[in-house]
Amino acid sequence: MELHQLEYVVAVAKHQSFTRAASEINISQSSLSQQIKKLEEELGVKLFERTTRKVKMTNAGNAFLAHAQKVLMEINQSKKTIREYLSVSRGRIKLGVLPVIGHFRITSLLANFQRNYPGVKMEFREGECNELLQMVMASRVHAAFISEASENPHINIHRLIKDHAVLVVNSMHPLAARDSIELAELAREKFILAHPSSGLYKNFAKACAAAGFEPDILYHCNQVETSLELVRENLGVTVLSSQVAQRYSKRDIAITKILPEIPRRISLVTLKDTEHEPVVNIFIKYAVNWASELKKQNQ
Repeated sequence: MELHQLEYVVAVAKHQSFTRAASEINISQSSLSQQIKKLEEELGVKLFERTTRKVKMTNAGNAFLAHAQKVLMEINQSKKTIREYLSVSRGRIKLGVLPVIGHFRITSLLANFQRNYPGVKMEFREGECNELLQMVMASRVHAAFISEASENPHINIHRLIKDHAVLVVNSMHPLAARDSIELAELAREKFILAHPSSGLYKNFAKACAAAGFEPDILYHCNQVETSLELVRENLGVTVLSSQVAQRYSKRDIAITKILPEIPRRISLVTLKDTEHEPVVNIFIKYAVNWASELKKQNQ
């Protein structure tokens, strides 16, 4: 008895036809019939009743089929286990990341994953949200960390980190002493903001429109350090994610909460309806569990 004979029995039982079964498993009908006959002779029983119109399982055939399916399932599971082992022992995962990803402790996630799976090689490609989303859609990366992921029929979204936007002003600015400020009060300010393709800019511009004004933008800048230096020179105010702002020196600047709150989220996105390598699925599960534990620690 050989493994392929079990597969042939399952295929014939599924289609109740030697012709359709042979087509599915890509062999000739005569070869399929010979293999089934050989197996029946070895077992000493008929597995199928053949008529001119269809093929029907015998009682012995039904009993054998259940065991054949179980054996094939266990073999497939064994193969999957070995693939996963090989994947995490010498696999590769390509990740898209935002320039500010380190401020959201994602680097801690990556380091922890690497320590747990030292055989996995990680490759990183940096970009803004739209660029990263296109990388995922084109399968240039297996997954990407992006902010403000919107619903997309082709994308799986795993939400990891929740944050909010804050206002950063010069320490001598009239708003520096405020703990919070209504967004509408900022209508006359000059802004230093991230590039329009960034998730932060899109969320802020949308919130400003809801508050009844369009921000007066002095300068678009994706470098946080540059934005803060311009604020220190009192050339304007900027808007950053709270976790990003807290990472920098508070020299000559003040951080104020914006009301109503402008949410910021970091999500891991992957291409939907795609059979990923085992290492990719392991990474996704690891990232989701990591975010869940981080949320518990912050409660």
